[in-house]
Amino acid sequence: MYKLIKHRGISNKDIIENTYNAIKMALDDDKYIGVEFDVRETLDNEFVIYHNNTFNNKLISKTKYIELPKYIPKLESILKINSNKMFLVEMKNIESIDKFIKLLNKYSNKKIYVMSFSNSLIKKIDIENRKYKIGILNYVLNTDTNIKKLDFVAILNSLLNEAIINKLKGLEVFSYGLLENLKYESVYYIVDK
Repeated sequence: MYKLIKHRGISNKDIIENTYNAIKMALDDDKYIGVEFDVRETLDNEFVIYHNNTFNNKLISKTKYIELPKYIPKLESILKINSNKMFLVEMKNIESIDKFIKLLNKYSNKKIYVMSFSNSLIKKIDIENRKYKIGILNYVLNTDTNIKKLDFVAILNSLLNEAIINKLKGLEVFSYGLLENLKYESVYYIVDK
């Protein structure tokens, strides 16, 4: 049985990805053990679920939350969802690190995993007694990362192989990208379907 995590929730013609409803549907679906979503920070220091760095040609980081459409949820509204499944948070741009850490630790009863392509962001949230797990995205290109401080790594599926999995013993391994051929039952697969 493969461990599937739904990328940006379940979307369709009526439900936009990375919205409350898309994420809730993925958490309610028995096919998935969790959901992945993207977090950005607004000008007024709100953490919102949104993939792109712009909305209507304006940077999210230069936009107040009230200026965004109502379907873009705050991170806290997602973390309040009653679920024992994994919340896989991809950090995009986060400046208010202390506020972000405090929010994550507030939900210590949740299975929260936080990842980023940015080594510096992950280092900033690696604090003592944290209540969430941390990992790096695209480990193969981020090999300068001190993996001893990580809980997991995420690797592009086309680069995943037995040798890499063995090298990462002791860490949880996630895979993303085109996932037609799932091979390893120990790997968490971030899937679009």
